Amino acid sequence: MFLSVGVRFEANVEALNMVETAGNYSKHRRVPYLVEEDGKLKTVYVPAMSGESLAHAYQEHLVGEALGLDLPVCDDCRRGEFYKSMDEVHLAPKLFLSDAVFKEVFRDIPSIATETLKLLEEELQKAKKGKNPKEEKIRQLEKYIELIRKFQESDNPRDLLVQNNALAAQLIGDLMIKKKVLNLSPYTIEEIIVKNCVIEDIGGFMYAASPPVRRSSAFQVSYALPIKSMALFATSEPQLHARHAQMDSSSKKSNASEQMIYYVETGTALYGFTFNLDLDAIGVSAITSKPILDENEIKKRREAALKALFRMLSSAQFGAKLSRFFPVGGIREVAVAVTEYPFVVTSPIYDDYITKTERRLKVLEGFGEGYLFTVATEDKVPEEAMKEAMDYLKEKGAF
Repeated sequence: MFLSVGVRFEANVEALNMVETAGNYSKHRRVPYLVEEDGKLKTVYVPAMSGESLAHAYQEHLVGEALGLDLPVCDDCRRGEFYKSMDEVHLAPKLFLSDAVFKEVFRDIPSIATETLKLLEEELQKAKKGKNPKEEKIRQLEKYIELIRKFQESDNPRDLLVQNNALAAQLIGDLMIKKKVLNLSPYTIEEIIVKNCVIEDIGGFMYAASPPVRRSSAFQVSYALPIKSMALFATSEPQLHARHAQMDSSSKKSNASEQMIYYVETGTALYGFTFNLDLDAIGVSAITSKPILDENEIKKRREAALKALFRMLSSAQFGAKLSRFFPVGGIREVAVAVTEYPFVVTSPIYDDYITKTERRLKVLEGFGEGYLFTVATEDKVPEEAMKEAMDYLKEKGAF
């Protein structure tokens, strides 16, 4: 099943996506945009919000929904740091935090420990040689050796690694994985990551080590751009602000300033963006196209993915500077299409996107494909449209 959502929202005086600071001036993201005026195309620069920013917000909501359903989320993603399993050290904790994965990867602890100790002793001898021994590296290697010896003798080796999480991650990543003590195939790496983190399952990852493993995101999101008919009215304008400090006679003698002036560039527009979610990709290997998880786990993850989108749109908790520049306005329209195979609603930057989407969906009927199309405009609120789509998916057994 595939979900596609077109969203229109009004944002007056917003600072949802800032790109740089030049001195005391914070700039809003702006992009070149094609518009038609007097029968001719021209390019204008308009305020915008990047897909990266919207994707980050969605994944933050996904963390909360996943934890609420007692689903696994790695420590980095829990903190909202979505660089994911990008290398060996970030992959390493996922090898021992789950008991099932640990037993699979560390099936022969004596052999793994012996080979690791041998490599560590060799590295230690190299570090001690020469006129200028590498003291910092020596200390690090000695810590590794102490940990691996305890690991070799421990009755609860996994608990030992969990208790020494940071050091264990460095040891496993820098040595066991890089030196092929643990010879992990691309499929095994993907399976370990997916089993350990819902965010990396749904949001994808790029493991840029050897062998490299890439998992595409199950969701897609566009930039939020001003709708075509009102793009020429979209503006970005700096707003002057000042911070004041109470000064006494002693502080006045220093270089401290009593007042700091700064500018924040704010945008105002009626934005549109598209969000797609491929429910069939969740919990399924991008390498073999076979399920990595059991059906119940996959359904719970789909539920979390849908609830996260519902929560993001309902709460309007996306973008930057919400604490002092919460945009005035809100969601004006939502169009939701649920199809059996990938189908994307016509972009909401066009005024006729709803009627065009309806016409395009009618064509699917000729192929015998079922679908749901629901719209929230004046008579229906966005939450009702999203709930209708979720109920339809539940009836179809998606979650």
